[in-house]
Amino acid sequence: MLRCVRFLAGILCAVGADFSSPSNVWAGSARDYLNAPIDSWLAFYNAGYSASVTPEDGLDLTARIRTNVVSQSVVLTRTMDYGGRTGGVSIVLPYLYVESSSGSNRTAVQGVSDIGFLWQMNIFGGPALSPEAFASFVPQTFSSFHLFVGTPLGDYEPRRTLNPSANRWTLRPTVNFSYTPDRGWTWLETYASAAAFTPNDAFQAGGASRLTQRALFIVEGHASRNITPRIWLSADAYYNAGGETSVDGVPQGNAADTLRLGAGARASGPAATWC
Repeated sequence: MLRCVRFLAGILCAVGADFSSPSNVWAGSARDYLNAPIDSWLAFYNAGYSASVTPEDGLDLTARIRTNVVSQSVVLTRTMDYGGRTGGVSIVLPYLYVESSSGSNRTAVQGVSDIGFLWQMNIFGGPALSPEAFASFVPQTFSSFHLFVGTPLGDYEPRRTLNPSANRWTLRPTVNFSYTPDRGWTWLETYASAAAFTPNDAFQAGGASRLTQRALFIVEGHASRNITPRIWLSADAYYNAGGETSVDGVPQGNAADTLRLGAGARASGPAATWC
């Protein structure tokens, strides 16, 4: 039997500006979870810039440090059918350039961040469709569940306070609700998630031996609209709470209470089929 593989590609660019206090670099983007044909490979390249990232992302330790992050990632996804609902598994390959300053002191690092895996399944509004059936699918309001697992596989130097990787496991469930009033030309979306972290027992900065972190709670809102069939623009808002770090059991007083506003754009390429 001849087997065909469909491959869809896209590119995302996003920028963020912080208000009240800094934000983390884990921000999602509009239309992250739109339905796709099953039995397909999806690939995305993401690029983003965030200013004044606070310690809840695990990159630095004190709220007095101002951090700017240029992030890039490649996400490869395989879609599949879960009992008539669209689902999929993904691998996330991130790369970060991180620059921090405190007074006259400035430092920068770059490297592979924590490689992650993502499992997701539609709750309603995202039926499992073959590529042929999906061609005539009219986008509709939907919700889905996503479970991200971050690994300690990035670049990490134990004696540095600033690293591309947090050197720990992360578990982050997310539920999205995505509403469209006009068959997918406009989307209004909310994502709610919580992140839990294992200890980093290799943390040796300043003579310490262990870094721990409380759970971090994240709520996102996205409004996006197409300007052409393949290009859309978005306005984005993010709120983070919690996530205080402790070094050798001593709380650092750096819990997040963060509002960030941003904007994004995405261009999607045509699907290709190989047999």
